[in-house]
Amino acid sequence: MTIAGRGRTPRYCSTRCRMAAHRARHRLPRELTERVRWVRHDRKVPITPDGRPASSTDPRTWSTYREAARSKSGDGLGYVLGAGIACLDLDNCLDERGRPDARARAILARVPGAYVEVSPSGRGLHVWGRAPEQRGRRHRGYEVYSVGRYITVTGNVYQPGRLVDLSVFF
Repeated sequence: MTIAGRGRTPRYCSTRCRMAAHRARHRLPRELTERVRWVRHDRKVPITPDGRPASSTDPRTWSTYREAARSKSGDGLGYVLGAGIACLDLDNCLDERGRPDARARAILARVPGAYVEVSPSGRGLHVWGRAPEQRGRRHRGYEVYSVGRYITVTGNVYQPGRLVDLSVFF
């Protein structure tokens, strides 16, 4: 249980509560971690956990979350979109203090409760959700994909949440 007033740093009733709150803020949605659609990446190029080339269209090169997370190959994790999972990519929308610009605030207002991560650059956001497989689109201010791509996964949670419907962005 937290004890905090408006604008104050939360205090917790115990170390156990503090740790539970920390884990909840840094937890990937189960719908992602349960699927065998994980890769590593090396300078944004997808690789397998053992360092071989991976493909966003070849399931034989994908692995489980656990296997990919334990690997030390490359720079980090990636998730292959498809099977109903989509991602909205907002580039250059955070200022130097991590505050979203007006465009990002408007988009985030359309997906309350969504799981959102800060992108590897630290200046963008990845909004994770669900959508049927369809060709990706670039709109003014964002890109949205649901198949044939992989997205880097940072675990740097901007907004904890769940996978929400992103089909309205296609």
